[in-house]
Amino acid sequence: MFRIYPAVDIKGGRTVRLYRGDLDRETVYAERPWEAAVTWQNKGASFLHVVDLDGAAKGELVNLAQISEILERVNLPVQCGGGVRSRDDIEGLLELGVERVILGTRAVEEPAFAEEMIGLYGSRIIVSLDTREGAVATGAWRKTARREISDILNQLAACGAERIIHTDIARDGTLEGYDTGALEAFLDRGMGIIAAGGISDLSDLRKLKGLAGRGLEGAIVGRAIYTGDIDLAEALMLEGE
Repeated sequence: MFRIYPAVDIKGGRTVRLYRGDLDRETVYAERPWEAAVTWQNKGASFLHVVDLDGAAKGELVNLAQISEILERVNLPVQCGGGVRSRDDIEGLLELGVERVILGTRAVEEPAFAEEMIGLYGSRIIVSLDTREGAVATGAWRKTARREISDILNQLAACGAERIIHTDIARDGTLEGYDTGALEAFLDRGMGIIAAGGISDLSDLRKLKGLAGRGLEGAIVGRAIYTGDIDLAEALMLEGE
């Protein structure tokens, strides 16, 4: 099933969208993140994508109170990440009610950690690999990983990872349209891929859904649903087509 994930990114306790991941270029869309989450639930969303941007920058979870409030106010499964660096972080989020925990920086920098967590939690772990000019970025997109994309993907597939999130950093938050070329390294690997970065209209979503046979199983939509360039209720009709 092709699924659309509305994004709720949290920075300074508020719902924001960044431009190309730049922490200094934010647009605030809601003072209380749960309000955005409830809006997307009311529009018919089947899953939410929540990221603690402060946590990603700091290397530890920061906006737990806001994440907890989202979980209390919506009756939807939530995948959540940003600053998850330990087993305790994972267990804490799962205990709060998060359905899937997103690992990024540490999963890339310490392959053994990723393998151990996937072995323990299976499909409840989802790894995020975000790329800029063909290289994986870590540490809130401020550092470049030393490992090649293919090496990371091969390792994750071998240890049983079921899903990968891929964000094209150069397009994230730009509304410039999704570049499917950035996905090529991720497709046809036996893992479900969730795409993000630059999605601007329904044609982008239809283009991504057309890759379902190659492992593309979903798309994260952010700025476009906040600006109204995409009507989420209309977009969600693609899930059932």
